Amino acid sequence: MPLTANSTSQIGDILIWNGDTLALFSNPLELRSDWEIIHQIIIKELEIADRLVYPQKYQKDEVESLSSSACWRGYVAEWVIIDKKLYLTNIYACHDHNIKVDIKKIFLSEWKDGLIFASWAKCKLFIPEGECIEWINLDYNSVYEKEIVLYVKNGNIAKIKTYNNSIVLRSKLSFDSNPLNFQDFVYSHVDWDILPDLKNKHIQVSIGIQPNQDGQIDKIIGRYTFVIEFSNDSSKVISNRNNIFIKEVIRIAKLIPDWDVIYQRDKIVNRNFLINLDENQQNKYKR
Repeated sequence: MPLTANSTSQIGDILIWNGDTLALFSNPLELRSDWEIIHQIIIKELEIADRLVYPQKYQKDEVESLSSSACWRGYVAEWVIIDKKLYLTNIYACHDHNIKVDIKKIFLSEWKDGLIFASWAKCKLFIPEGECIEWINLDYNSVYEKEIVLYVKNGNIAKIKTYNNSIVLRSKLSFDSNPLNFQDFVYSHVDWDILPDLKNKHIQVSIGIQPNQDGQIDKIIGRYTFVIEFSNDSSKVISNRNNIFIKEVIRIAKLIPDWDVIYQRDKIVNRNFLINLDENQQNKYKR
């Protein structure tokens, strides 16, 4: 089935600012130069804390991981802004705030009065607000009515900018409004006769699309255009634009009358066109 993404939306960090507790679609901890070492320590300390809080779990042969597909990093960090400075205040398990690490133990030389000043952070912090107007099941890619962007320089909030996001055009074949019609349109336009034999194979084709303000394709984005070929227990990724599957799906993409036009941070959001091709689809749609 064609989808807008092929991965999983992630749980954000937490930001306490001006008395509000907000979702933070950024992970400033991962900007540290010693991040890989720190991450290993965090995961180990969370497991120790989990054992202390829930010892009964560890009497079983199998223990569930503290991470999940919605929280691959394995933790949720809590931050606070005080006097335009960004501080780390807590690190929790993904889905259970009863489980947390002792940040003083991990960041001893940086710890002061329960705070770790994020001196390493030179980045943009994204804060979503309002309703979700476009759900994209990939990382932090969903689009919300409003976004606040904090520009951080060496842990200091240097600039704040607010964006109002909007949907200006919905495609006549929008997958969100009518997935069955979209699917039928796409697969009925595949030229199955030119494709290689799909027996015992599953082909996933991803095409990155940059639409213009009229919903027409402005550009095919190379880095998001590839094939994953699954065969038996193996898989391989192909990014050559001359690949027959890529060429065919690009041709189909250009037949779609128009694409959703969604503005996020004053720019049109790129679209991901994903098609799965296999023997079942071929038998169903081939004429």
